[in-house]
Amino acid sequence: MMKNAYQFSLLIVAATLLFGCKSFEMPNVFDKGTKETPRYGKDAIYYQCENYQSFGLKFSKDEEEAWVMLPDHEINLLRDAKDKQLYHYGTMDLRLNGDQTTLDDSDHLHLKGCKPPAAK
Repeated sequence: MMKNAYQFSLLIVAATLLFGCKSFEMPNVFDKGTKETPRYGKDAIYYQCENYQSFGLKFSKDEEEAWVMLPDHEINLLRDAKDKQLYHYGTMDLRLNGDQTTLDDSDHLHLKGCKPPAAK
């Protein structure tokens, strides 16, 4: 009898902690929509390129800077003064061109045919 009372009170304490926590959310198994946050954050634009490569892209408010997010690091590129579709830093160039956007680092990274998700 004492063992059952102890287990029951432990269950009540655990339930109170779980349901009292505001960050805990019970999953809705009937929800058909997705709540998945994109890998690069919800403010970033996800570009899918040829050869199954991808990157994330986030702009500053004035669009003078672009943050390129690669799986292992991020790079801050600055907008070219003459060509507003070109961002660069060092050897890395980002050329915005709709579904043919390119990201090129003359050393080893050559992403082409990159496109943002289709507008819904």
